[in-house]
Amino acid sequence: MLELAHPLDTVPQPSPLRDARERRDLTLRAVALRSGLSEQEIEWLEDGRIYRFPSQSAAILAAVVYATAVGIDKAEARKLAGLPVTRSMTVNARARLIAVGAVAALLSALAVMVLTPNLRLTRTRTVEAIPNAALPAPWKLDINVENGSGDIGWTRELASRIGGMGYTIAHVGRADRFDYAQTTVYYGAGGKDVGLRLARQLGVPLAPSPGLKARQLLVIVGPKTVAATN
Repeated sequence: MLELAHPLDTVPQPSPLRDARERRDLTLRAVALRSGLSEQEIEWLEDGRIYRFPSQSAAILAAVVYATAVGIDKAEARKLAGLPVTRSMTVNARARLIAVGAVAALLSALAVMVLTPNLRLTRTRTVEAIPNAALPAPWKLDINVENGSGDIGWTRELASRIGGMGYTIAHVGRADRFDYAQTTVYYGAGGKDVGLRLARQLGVPLAPSPGLKARQLLVIVGPKTVAATN
């Protein structure tokens, strides 16, 4: 499904991958030819629209292929991801990139960079699913994520996070207005339990919305807060 176009949605967002490509004077087409990725897939990576890929693993592997095509080594990958770079990482970078260990380092660093493209990490936190055998699996639910604050970058980042929890992202677009005070999960008739599970995973409020089906949830994304990024 296509995203709804809106002037605020087209404002360029900070992108470490795009910056790395443009520093090398490479076009989308040039990287596509080098990597075998489509230009659309490259744009998804650079814009942080990870929910467009079939899975988080597919997105991370595409990022590794992208990095190889652009020529990003271990030290630069960690720098772009906001991770510390030691002096030993900058020595003989070409040889390190060829080594298997460098591939593993690229994978871990690029995973951070792709999944949270605008975040400089100081700590990590794992979101644990709330076990409940009576609830349908996350991938059996359709999640619509809507931009309710005017920040499409944050909306896409949160959509990617929800997708990383195993949920199916059905649509990402704009809400009916941009003055929502906080991010909220909305559920329809018969969907309160699954809505509560997602709301707890995100640490946000839950509210009913009569127009939604039992296995359909709506996340309206409010302003980005410090608590929401952790």
